[in-house]
Amino acid sequence: MNWKQLKAISAAGALSMAMLATGVAQNTPAGNSAQAPATTTTDSNAPAKGHMRGMEQLNLTDQQKAQVNTILRSYQPTAGPLIREVVTERRALRDAIRAQTIDETAIRAQVAKVASLEADLAVQRAHIAHDIRAVLTPEQIQKLKNMQTAADARVDGLLQRIANSIATD
Repeated sequence: MNWKQLKAISAAGALSMAMLATGVAQNTPAGNSAQAPATTTTDSNAPAKGHMRGMEQLNLTDQQKAQVNTILRSYQPTAGPLIREVVTERRALRDAIRAQTIDETAIRAQVAKVASLEADLAVQRAHIAHDIRAVLTPEQIQKLKNMQTAADARVDGLLQRIANSIATD
């Protein structure tokens, strides 16, 4: 494997990470969607404390914070297992892609499985985001939109840097 091939593979990995970053940005309040709740190690019905990171910029009232926590807890029984299943199936896809021999049928089947799960998760995220936006003020909703625009610009910049890096060799 020569340097150019290694660099292209590295760039593809970075591009995958950028696409993941886009998904993560869209999964957060900054993405004008709600982050799907994760569980803590002590209480599987409570959302992780990290879900409020993006919300901090919105200056939520204590009442709004409590409402957001209630919303996230209500979706935990369905969103939590779905997120774990997506992660498991994405890992299986990664393994199929990296297999010693290329099996297009297996890769396509795994992609279809991941796509179906991600569609289910996207619907779940839409419901969560809808419920959270209902507790926000119009100004806070606009701030979310601005935060998403900034996140999109960061991802676009990363993609451009990757493209420039590939083009220089």
